[in-house]
Amino acid sequence: MRIQVKNRLVMTKGIVSARLESSSSDRYAWVWVSPLRNGTFRVSTVEIPKRLIDEGDCFGEEDVERVHVRTVVDIPEIDEVVRGLGVDPDALDAPWHSDFPL
Repeated sequence: MRIQVKNRLVMTKGIVSARLESSSSDRYAWVWVSPLRNGTFRVSTVEIPKRLIDEGDCFGEEDVERVHVRTVVDIPEIDEVVRGLGVDPDALDAPWHSDFPL
């Protein structure tokens, strides 16, 4: 994981994400890492139907599929879990850098 991403997670408690291979050809997917108040990190996957994003439609929580992958204690564990999902930990960045529809 790049140092500025680690700093985002640890110092500013900001979320990071990266594109991920989706479970279906009609969805976009991301791996999502969010710091928790107790100092651990939640690693999740997020999938959203392509049509909603491609057409610029509004969507809500009911359209988003989230899967909690694991809660981890430190950065090396994040790297391990992200690699296990098929994503290079160096690809993690602020969500707007991975085209996550905020």
